[in-house]
Amino acid sequence: MKYPLYSFVFILLIYSYFFPNTVCGQDPKITYTVSMPFPSNHLFEVEISIENYSSSPDNYIDLSLPAWRSGRYNIINFSSGVQDFSAEDETGSKLSWNKTDKDTWRVQGQVKNYKIKYKIFANEFSIRTKGLNDECGFIDASAVFIYAEKLRSGPLEVKVIPYGSWHVTTGLDRVSGTENTFSARDYDYLADCPLLIGDQKDYDFFVNDKKFVVSFPPDQVYDREKVLNDIKNISKAVCDFWGETPFEHFTYMLIAGSFDYGATEHLNSTVFSVSPITFTNKDRYYTFLSNCAHELFHTWNVKQLRPKEMDPYDFTKENYSGELWIAEGITSYYEYVFMLKTGYLLPDKFFEALSGNIKNDIERPGNYVQSLYESGFDAWIKHSGNAPNKFNAETDFYKKGANVGTLLDLEIRNSSENKYSLNDVMVKMYKNFPLNQGGYTNEDFIKVCEEYNGKSLTAFFNKYLYGLDSLDWKKYLNYAGLDLIITYDPAKPSIGISTRESGDRLYVSGIIPGSPAYESGLDLNDEIIALNGYKVRSSTLNSRISDMQDGDEVKITVMRDDKLREFIVTLKGVENAKYKVEKITDPDELQKKIYEKWVNSNW
Repeated sequence: MKYPLYSFVFILLIYSYFFPNTVCGQDPKITYTVSMPFPSNHLFEVEISIENYSSSPDNYIDLSLPAWRSGRYNIINFSSGVQDFSAEDETGSKLSWNKTDKDTWRVQGQVKNYKIKYKIFANEFSIRTKGLNDECGFIDASAVFIYAEKLRSGPLEVKVIPYGSWHVTTGLDRVSGTENTFSARDYDYLADCPLLIGDQKDYDFFVNDKKFVVSFPPDQVYDREKVLNDIKNISKAVCDFWGETPFEHFTYMLIAGSFDYGATEHLNSTVFSVSPITFTNKDRYYTFLSNCAHELFHTWNVKQLRPKEMDPYDFTKENYSGELWIAEGITSYYEYVFMLKTGYLLPDKFFEALSGNIKNDIERPGNYVQSLYESGFDAWIKHSGNAPNKFNAETDFYKKGANVGTLLDLEIRNSSENKYSLNDVMVKMYKNFPLNQGGYTNEDFIKVCEEYNGKSLTAFFNKYLYGLDSLDWKKYLNYAGLDLIITYDPAKPSIGISTRESGDRLYVSGIIPGSPAYESGLDLNDEIIALNGYKVRSSTLNSRISDMQDGDEVKITVMRDDKLREFIVTLKGVENAKYKVEKITDPDELQKKIYEKWVNSNW
């Protein structure tokens, strides 16, 4: 059948109306090119090519850089590092531009093809956002690559021009037939696939037919066979827990630094900071393995299963969520679960660590000031800020979230007579709330918990999530045939402060509310000059005070705001509490069963 020419014109007009950002039916093509010609200056050079895009009817395109990155809940303002921004069309003619807010560049011109160029300063290895020096480069795409919101859901490519002989390690898929060109289904996928560029050494293994890559810094000291085998064991335990994997390959990226704490989860990869002792010190190595479990667990819990406010991410502002205790705290709890399951943590050591967690929970003043829900919601202004009064005024959705997760697991095991556990809740949540379907709320989570618990958990969550009640450790530990024993050392005089040393100077780093130091007027960051006229360090301060008596007065001289101050402090005797989790002597059969299934060990 033949149609008049005007019919095709009409159809084209209709198509253009509903799909204004395409030209003649062609999808826009987006290509990022990033180079690092002089790594010592910490500058990545980025070029963005946008082809087949129609800016009609606006006659401009807005390009933005995220204000934060996933996994770190505070505004970082990456755009502050952008310099030498420029734009041109397909002929090379310059296009005018202006900024409409701190993170957005508006490029003028109704053209088909745009070419955007800029440099970005990158020297933030410590927070795993963007870093470049003469040893390696690291890119979290949300910290480096500008995007157009209108094109955010379209596919793209990334071409990397490594410095010298460096190579690229990333969770992105390599474009067939290329060495350093990678593809992503959309910007959000790119934003969650970091790139490591350097002389790192990559080794792989397989778990359930999925390829895993571990990327080591070139100068790291480690037993390759042992480390790979240990990471493989942890990885298999996590993958088996969920039953299915939302990725075809997974990459552990290790970045060398002076410290070995801190890691960031991504869709199919994770980034760790490692130090020279990470693999040579037994305690630090086991912490690393537990972090591997934590970050891989995140691939499901928070990368796929997300709080409602983060599905999808809004990169322009805070994504407030009262569910971070689930996303982060419960993930922290499962570190212990997988270390127990794989045998890297034995029950006695687990109970020792649990005793420490209980001590922190009971003795942290902030737990009686801020609820667990508020801790997550206020993460954007409090948690990452390291405020001087953080310990006294804030709870911690990581630590307390893990503690509440522990009690919740024991509650479900006991109520269901050991038929169900928190494991069942997490797997069902993952299936019920797939990525890009709007996420979940605390109410959704509580509903699933009650389904497996067999009865209401309203009182539990009112006390421990929304309220400030002390966690009833003895009650819930008893479900697993355990008891919490609290003993006290003889009272010793104390002034109620913690200190930190910087060079040869000693500073007040913490003050316990109601303590002698608090009542005397001592303040955070006071530099302690002398005790009763004599210079002290951290060790000598504590030893001299311990030799005194309850009620003794001491004169503490400090420097505050360049002014010498003296404070009279009346010492007060304080009993140091010791917490110990241990088995009861006469458990019933249910307690034994819960114990054995929980800690993966016979009674």
